[in-house]
Amino acid sequence: MTTADSSDERRLRGSAEIDSLQEISRLEAHLQQDVERRRAMVHIMGDLAESNRRLNDQRRAMIHIMGDLRDTTEEIRRREQELREKQEQLVQAAKLATLGELTTGVAHELNNPLNNIGLFVGNVLDRIRLGRWDEARIEHDLSLAMLQVEKATEIITHLRTFGRAAPVSRESVSINQVVERALSLLREQFRLRLVEVDLQLAPEEPRVRGNAIQLEQVVMNLLTNARDAIVDAPVTRVSISSQIVEDDRVRLIVADTGPGIPGELQQRVFDPFYTTKDVGEGTGLGLSIVYGIVQDHEGTITVESPPSGGASFIVELPCEREAQND
Repeated sequence: MTTADSSDERRLRGSAEIDSLQEISRLEAHLQQDVERRRAMVHIMGDLAESNRRLNDQRRAMIHIMGDLRDTTEEIRRREQELREKQEQLVQAAKLATLGELTTGVAHELNNPLNNIGLFVGNVLDRIRLGRWDEARIEHDLSLAMLQVEKATEIITHLRTFGRAAPVSRESVSINQVVERALSLLREQFRLRLVEVDLQLAPEEPRVRGNAIQLEQVVMNLLTNARDAIVDAPVTRVSISSQIVEDDRVRLIVADTGPGIPGELQQRVFDPFYTTKDVGEGTGLGLSIVYGIVQDHEGTITVESPPSGGASFIVELPCEREAQND
């Protein structure tokens, strides 16, 4: 073998070794990349597992929160129902207390028709006993007696209607009729106390959508407050008026000639248990109940009391047209 051949062989072996080393380096680099990819994949899988774990924890926490929220919502509903029931009981208790105050006047209202019934029936019996049978006269007296029976029945029916718990239903209600029915229960008290009643009701017969018994309680409470306010007043007059104002609302005003309400107290008169009456003469719930009923009928109530004296309570309710459109 010549020297040249030996040199070529060495070059070939060197080139092969270099190629081998390069291939090894390439394989090692590729293997390293595979290792790094595997490590990255393991890391990603670990992060994914951690994310899934966190999502599961969050899902369990959300389920727990939703359960607590459902329980809280049910508890709120239960407490709201209890509050409504307590308010209804309070309104009913105040109503019965008002009826208790009216006992004397109502007894007198019933006494008149009963006395008249006795008179007419007595006349008929006298004629029968004396043999003075006058069919036309007897029929006339008995017809008058029946009218008095109907009057007494109407008073008792009204008391029973006003005294029972108000239904939740709403209907078309005449404000003028509400005022007249409330006034019928208090008229005798006003007469005995020499209270002048100035009644100015709207000829249009304004109507609202509401509960007649509750609205009558509003008027009753305002009238009894006015009655008490003028006990020592030089002029004892209560004014009641109804009208339809421009924005399709019914306005009811109950005014008295009492000493009035100081400006700093006018916003407090509707607070529960606040009263300007002496101890034992008032619970402070009347105007609070009135405020709640008016608010429930989507209305407003305000009080005005000028420096010259007297107080006016102004109730505004949506006319029936507006209430139905709502």
